[in-house]
Amino acid sequence: MPQVCLYLDDEVQEMTKIRAKERGSSLSSYVNEILRKSNEDRPPEELLKRFGSWANDPMEYPEELPWSTDIKRKVL
Repeated sequence: MPQVCLYLDDEVQEMTKIRAKERGSSLSSYVNEILRKSNEDRPPEELLKRFGSWANDPMEYPEELPWSTDIKRKVL
């Protein structure tokens, strides 16, 4: 398994140690878990490569309505 050296300020290091201890895991395992979760929300790379690649963008913007059609609001 590759090793990585991280430079953390004292406050972040202490906070991270506490969170790892609360979960009953090592500092390395906890940081690995955080990084794994942060990458799960990212769309697949193949999708990102295709973003904006359509020649004729099928997206159509709706007609903008005038402010006069807005609902009258009560003054509080």
